[in-house]
Amino acid sequence: KSGSMVGARTSEYLLEKSRIVTQASDERNYHVFYEMLAGMSAEEKKKFGLQTASKYFYLNQGGSCDIPGRDDVENYRVLTGALHVLNIEGNDKDTIYKILASVLHIGNVYFKRVHDSSHDTVLLGNDAELKWISHLLQLSEDWLRQALTSKVTETRGDRVVSPYNIDQALDSRDAIAKALYSRLFTWLVERINLITCRAEREKSTSLALLDIFGFEDFHTNGFEQLNINYANETMQFF
Repeated sequence: KSGSMVGARTSEYLLEKSRIVTQASDERNYHVFYEMLAGMSAEEKKKFGLQTASKYFYLNQGGSCDIPGRDDVENYRVLTGALHVLNIEGNDKDTIYKILASVLHIGNVYFKRVHDSSHDTVLLGNDAELKWISHLLQLSEDWLRQALTSKVTETRGDRVVSPYNIDQALDSRDAIAKALYSRLFTWLVERINLITCRAEREKSTSLALLDIFGFEDFHTNGFEQLNINYANETMQFF
């Protein structure tokens, strides 16, 4: 028999967001970060305020940032080629790198504990990363500083600002990073589907592939990991 693929559709089932902000020993974050930092020119990295992978908290927790036998420079070349094939160029391509760079800058935001008469609060350790995030995402520095150090509650027209303690500030920082990456991931899946899912297809001629891992047991297993394991095992059983 002969034939060719007339279209494809990707469904986003589960994104392991915990990996974006923390990795176990000998594990890496998502490969794109390392490929980007290894493959970009010095001029490009300067444009996004980027350094080497070992400088980023979200990339160095697992230990070595390199994997034997994996060529991050070559994989970055393949990635940029894939973006070209998908017609993701210009501003869209720039925006992808701005968001990925912002995730790394957010991970390097740190806080100083401040104790007053009633409770602990925090201040940003320095403004360097804040300025880069603000520049890349076109956000107000003051608004971003408030979002990282306090929460705003609105009830019946009142607006109450509650300062974070150190644990709440770190959780908020990580939540922002995970949300940024997740939104980008979802947008990319939708964009790819717009390009590859063109022809109407008969259900009888479809082929579905499920890429899913089994149970994972790390040194530290949080609630998100429990959800991931439960979902993976349920899908495997199905």
